[in-house]
Amino acid sequence: MKTLNKKKLYYWIYMLGVIVLIFAAFNSYVTFQVHNQLSELVKKPGRWPVGAYVFEPKIGFDFAPGISGPVSDHSFYVKSHRLGYRIGETQDASAFSPGGILSLGCSLTYGDEVNAGQTFTQLIADSLHLPAYNYGVCSFSYIHALVKAQNLRDDGILNKLQPKYVILGCWNGLPARSKTPFPPIASKNIPLTAAYLDHDGSKLSIQYPSSSKLFFELATMYRKEGAEMNFGKFFKIFFAIPRFAFVYLKNNQLLQKMKGGHIENTLSDYALYNFYFSEIEKVFAPFNSKLIVLYMPVKEQEHPGEALTKALSNHQDIAFVNGAQAIKNYHIPKTEYKGKHPQPAAHMAYAREAIRLLKSLQKKKGKQDNSLISNQAEK
Repeated sequence: MKTLNKKKLYYWIYMLGVIVLIFAAFNSYVTFQVHNQLSELVKKPGRWPVGAYVFEPKIGFDFAPGISGPVSDHSFYVKSHRLGYRIGETQDASAFSPGGILSLGCSLTYGDEVNAGQTFTQLIADSLHLPAYNYGVCSFSYIHALVKAQNLRDDGILNKLQPKYVILGCWNGLPARSKTPFPPIASKNIPLTAAYLDHDGSKLSIQYPSSSKLFFELATMYRKEGAEMNFGKFFKIFFAIPRFAFVYLKNNQLLQKMKGGHIENTLSDYALYNFYFSEIEKVFAPFNSKLIVLYMPVKEQEHPGEALTKALSNHQDIAFVNGAQAIKNYHIPKTEYKGKHPQPAAHMAYAREAIRLLKSLQKKKGKQDNSLISNQAEK
């Protein structure tokens, strides 16, 4: 009997050893596959300073606070305030003043290809003698911008900044980007996901992403340390494989379903804009911020679509700046905006059109205030 139990024990020890060996072999194989993909990522130098993009649980990714450095070709400088918004190379990353102009949007709002002082956000703020809080983030969608605004509110940052004006950067490519879980920043080899808007009948809801924190940590480690494998990298990837494999397979399955047409987001652009504006109004209502939508064209003769104009008609308190009209009014050549991020002249045109609108609103408000004072005095 004792001999039988001993044989049984040896058998289970043997089976456990085989399972551990298979697990170790599988993990080692996948570890080197992940290493190869990360090495390829490092061999193609990124444009942004190392650590510029970070994991954010609700959005999926975000631009890091406290980053400072030029892009890879040194064509413009990247620097962010400790509160997360873009600032100029020589600006203090800690000091701030409340009551300024806050902007939300994608790379067109951030000012990809131009320096901070050349962006429409900074130009408008300088003209009105107000501080600027540029929260545009490259690869963002409307839903990412909305969740960003909600995060700023929940983290108490909006309470500190008390923005007087909020500019929402818009262009015709963002509705489609807002309906997919795969942002432009996503790698083809490692399909990361981000927040997007979906609907079940008439009910609209933001779908939040699977955690990709590990991927950002690994990518940052490789960019800092280089593509060579070492024990530290091996063990960090090795022990993270179960989580990595789960997220990878889940996201890849979702990607294949969307490519195959098995999942189709039929949400209309009008419903998307209406949702976005309604939720943004809720975020900024406690701060009495004036909301302004700035439409920016990327093609010749491109104009705001019907979905945008119809949604704006439901939100009468939101002011509208037509960047296409600004391009025409200020005779901006197509080389400054067509098929690319807005160049300095385009940013200047958008800023001038927005300043004209804001000064008109200030003048109108002044007349209303004077009228109210006169009526009260007569009483």
